[in-house]
Order: sequence, then C-alpha cells, then structure tokens
Amino acid sequence: MDFFIVNMLEPIISTFFQNGIWVIGFFYLLIKTFESDKLKHYSKYVIGIVLGILFVYSVVVSI
Repeated sequence: MDFFIVNMLEPIISTFFQNGIWVIGFFYLLIKTFESDKLKHYSKYVIGIVLGILFVYSVVVSI
C-alpha cells in the first residue's frame, strides 16, 4: 500500500515543481526588472492562480 502512494505522489510532485520553478523564476525576474508596487500586488495573485492550475494539471496528468 505504501508503494502505491509513493508511486502516485512522485509524478505529481516532480511535475509540479519542474513547472512551478519556471513560474516563480519568471515573476521574480519580472518584479526585479520593473520595480512597481502594483506589479508586486497583482503578481502575487497570478502566481497563486497559476500554481493552483499547475497542481491540478499535475494531478490530472499523473492519473
């Protein structure tokens, strides 16, 4: 039973982090390039939404 859970969670976690690091890196560089409080505010919401979509995508792909 434990191997089933590990085999199920490993592709979810690896897909999520492989794609999520690009999202975080893009918005980090965007914020560092353009110093704007409005950009920082909106990018927090966009990062959350995109990471949520990536998590759902990772779960659906691994099924």
